[in-house]
Amino acid sequence: MKTIPPPPGAIRATACAALVTAALASVGATEGQAVEQLQRYCTASWRNARIAQQDWDDCTQQALERLLERVPRQRLPVAIGSAESSERRELNRAVWCTVQRWRRAKRHFSLDAIDVVDSRPTDRADEHEWSQDLSSAVAELTPLQQRVLKQWSEGSTVREIAREMDLPAARVSDQKYKAIRKLRNLMDEPVA
Repeated sequence: MKTIPPPPGAIRATACAALVTAALASVGATEGQAVEQLQRYCTASWRNARIAQQDWDDCTQQALERLLERVPRQRLPVAIGSAESSERRELNRAVWCTVQRWRRAKRHFSLDAIDVVDSRPTDRADEHEWSQDLSSAVAELTPLQQRVLKQWSEGSTVREIAREMDLPAARVSDQKYKAIRKLRNLMDEPVA
């Protein structure tokens, strides 16, 4: 019978849990309390980063694993106790790296869970009316929003548009967002 090896993430999570358990078992109350405080610190960090609550345990394991790779276990109390220490900087790096990894991770979800309504027309007469409504909605945008949307729809990135218009990328991104939101609102309004 062929055995299937566990996925690499499961091995890392098990190893991390074993490290934390061993650290708690082999140390005094001070280090054990430090690990508990580190876990609370991580939980607060995940909440502030708006990470989904079901992912908090995994993120804590990843952060603690990274921290234990860089800080000796006897220095864990310093990581949580002293805000100016190099150990705290390592803790903050571990938390930051975990947040960034979580944000970049691909999320899988079922298409059944999404309620998608296609508002595009189904026949030629409706298509003409829909096109006119869209043109009217685009006319409601500011000239800057129109330019940003036109270039973006032609495949330019926000940075490219910003460079061409000599504007900050944040402003171009904001104008794009506002234009799309305005178009959605205008296209969803019922016709009187």
